[in-house]
Amino acid sequence: MTDIGLPLSRHPGHDLAGLGRAAARLIAPPAVAALLLFGGWEALSRSGVLSARLLPAPSKVFDTLVRSLGILMEQAQPTFWGAVAGIVLAAALGIALGAAVSYSRTLMQAVYPTIVFFQLIPKVALAPVFLLWFGTGFAANVIFSVFIAFFPVVVATITGLRAAPPNYERLCRSLMMSRLQMFLTVKFPFALPHIFSGLRIGVTFAVIGVVLGEFITAQTGLGYIILFSANNFETALLLAAILLLCGVGIVLFGFFLALEAVVTRIYDSR
Repeated sequence: MTDIGLPLSRHPGHDLAGLGRAAARLIAPPAVAALLLFGGWEALSRSGVLSARLLPAPSKVFDTLVRSLGILMEQAQPTFWGAVAGIVLAAALGIALGAAVSYSRTLMQAVYPTIVFFQLIPKVALAPVFLLWFGTGFAANVIFSVFIAFFPVVVATITGLRAAPPNYERLCRSLMMSRLQMFLTVKFPFALPHIFSGLRIGVTFAVIGVVLGEFITAQTGLGYIILFSANNFETALLLAAILLLCGVGIVLFGFFLALEAVVTRIYDSR
C-alpha cells in the first residue's frame, strides 16, 4: 500500500509501451499508404497495364539505383553542395535584410515591393537570363538557388521580428536597453520559429533552384542526369535520380529541423 497523498510510481515499461503505441500510430498510416502505392504500381507494371518503358516497376527503379549508385552519388555532390551554399547564402541575406527592414518603415516601403515583384516573376523564365549574366557552372547554379530561396526567408524574418508583444518592448525600453539588447533578448527569440519555418521552405526552394540551373547548364549534377535520362528514354535511371534527389532534400530538411531543436533549446534554457 502507498501512503495517502503520495503519487503512485509509474512502471518504466508503461512509458515504453505508450511511446511504442504513439510511434506506431505515427508511422503506420504513411507506411501502409506507401506499401499500397508501390505494391499497386509493381503489380500494374508486371501485368503490362503500365508501359515498362514509360513507367518501370519500382523493383526495376531500385535495381537501377543500386547498379548506378556510384555515378549517381558522384553527380549528387554538386547538387547537394550547391543547395547547401544556396540556402546558407539565402539565410544570411534574408535574415540580414529582414532585420534591417523590420527596423525601418522607409526601407520597408522602398524594398519590400521590389522583393515581391521579383518573386512574382516565373523563375524558369529567368533561368536563361541568369545563364547570360553568370554563365554556366557551379557558381551560376548557386546564384539561381539563392534567388529562389531568398524570398521565404526574408518574409519569415520580417514576420517573426514583428511578432514580439508590445509589452515586452515597453519593458525593455523601461529598463534602458539598447536596440541591440532588445533585438537579442526579445525580438530574435520570438522570431526564431518564423525564421526556421522560412528556412525549411527555403531549403526546398534551394534544391529546386540548383536543379533548374543544372537543367539549363546541363554539365553536372542530378539535374543533368535527369535531363540526360529523359532525352534517352531511360525512365528507370530518371526515377532513380529523382529518388536520390529526394534524399538530398530530406537530408537538408532534417538538418534544419535538428538545428531548430538545438537553437530553441539553447534559448529556452536561458
